[in-house]
Amino acid sequence: MNNNAQHTWKSQWFFILASVGAAAGLGNLWRFPYMVYENGGAVFVFAYIVCLFVMIIPLMMTEVALGQTHRKEFVALLGEKAGWIGRTAGWMMVLLIVLLLGYYTPVAAWGLDYLYHSFALPWAGNTEGFFYGNILQLTDSPEIFGGYSAPVIWGLAIAYLTVFFSIFQGIHSITRVIKWTVSLPMILLGILLINAMFLPGSADGFRYLLIPDWSKIGSVLVWKDAASQAFLSANVGLIITVFYACFNEQKTNIARSALFVALGNASVSFLAAFAIFGTLGYMALQQGVPITEVVASGPTLAFVAFPKALTVLPFGSKIFSFFFFLTIFTLAIDTIFAAMEVVVATLRSEFNWINAYSREKVIGVCCVLFFIWSLAFAGGNGLYRLDALDHGLWAHLFYWAVIPQIIIIGWMVPISALRERINAVSAITIGPWLDGIVKYVAPMFLLAVYISSLPKEWTEPYGGYDQAFLHTWMTAPIVGVVILSMLLATRKVQPTAPLPS
Repeated sequence: MNNNAQHTWKSQWFFILASVGAAAGLGNLWRFPYMVYENGGAVFVFAYIVCLFVMIIPLMMTEVALGQTHRKEFVALLGEKAGWIGRTAGWMMVLLIVLLLGYYTPVAAWGLDYLYHSFALPWAGNTEGFFYGNILQLTDSPEIFGGYSAPVIWGLAIAYLTVFFSIFQGIHSITRVIKWTVSLPMILLGILLINAMFLPGSADGFRYLLIPDWSKIGSVLVWKDAASQAFLSANVGLIITVFYACFNEQKTNIARSALFVALGNASVSFLAAFAIFGTLGYMALQQGVPITEVVASGPTLAFVAFPKALTVLPFGSKIFSFFFFLTIFTLAIDTIFAAMEVVVATLRSEFNWINAYSREKVIGVCCVLFFIWSLAFAGGNGLYRLDALDHGLWAHLFYWAVIPQIIIIGWMVPISALRERINAVSAITIGPWLDGIVKYVAPMFLLAVYISSLPKEWTEPYGGYDQAFLHTWMTAPIVGVVILSMLLATRKVQPTAPLPS
């Protein structure tokens, strides 16, 4: 990680922009709307907001403080505090990011394919048919591979080339691109939202998003999905915030930075959700069906609803399509290169022989290897694989990694020391309530919702998929990560020196 530390952020706002951008493409713009759609609309939003204020903002403060204070690679830091268990928890999260990069980069490739077709709008007559048939070339069954999709493969190649040239110079190169790749999407999402507000039927979509069905408030799965989504939307637990905070100036206001990042990420989530659900209300009116039956829920929701929204703009559909899918792609790239930075930093810290090679070579090799891994999701059944693995990561592996991580931060760092650091550089004083949230509330809540969700996970195969398929694309990867993490944690490595101030 030391090799990445030759620069600090030019200002606090670059850290905030980079942190928001790292979550916006994955957690907020792509995943949040379809999680809302799958979990009953407003009741999920309510659970998400509770998780945001009770857990995410306090934990975000601790992560910023952790990176800014210790300035150390995450696996080494947890190992220093909790030995083998800490290193295992750290490696589990790093390997989760490795799996995540494999299936998320194809999502960026989908956006690039739409960008290529923006001036023709070939999806205008049938948004679902174009996406599933022309882009994904989706097969009828998870068991049928059906060959590779050329549009997705070309998109993957361009995505990884873009990642390489965006990060090979470290933080210095990232600051040059985030000004545009984070700001522009917010403007375009705002335009789509304004347009959606004036569409016939949009009010029904907004009602679905704003008026809860309180009968579902006791659903364990709603709270579990809301919790995992809240963590993902803010990148809490995913090391990225800790990594980026390592490059803050030591006197950076921690409380303010954490609050702006958490609320900024939530704002992107809600902006995207309102734009999508306003459009879904319009589509429901046109089709004469309830909003819950307009399109299939799942990872592809944004790639059906947003293209539809663009085709019904009163003017400039083609030019707005071009700029919108350009920003979809660039936001996705923000997420990918943040995740890639974490992986590269961990490898260079944990395997000293890698430091014999230049940063450019290490990143280049990683991009090639991740491209090969992403090909698993570029075939005709790639969407099914993506769906199963995404569920496995966020329904199981994430909880296995993040709960021990929070316990270590709360009890062994400990949180009281981090709170003192937060108060030393912040304009407000954070009280002992932070200790209680990190030590007790967050880990106990996450453990409770996870355990409560297990009976349904065991009795109802996810998505109606065949058990053999789920074992291959959900169970095997997460069990493999756990075993590999425990093995990697046993390695003896040289102590990692703090990053220079």
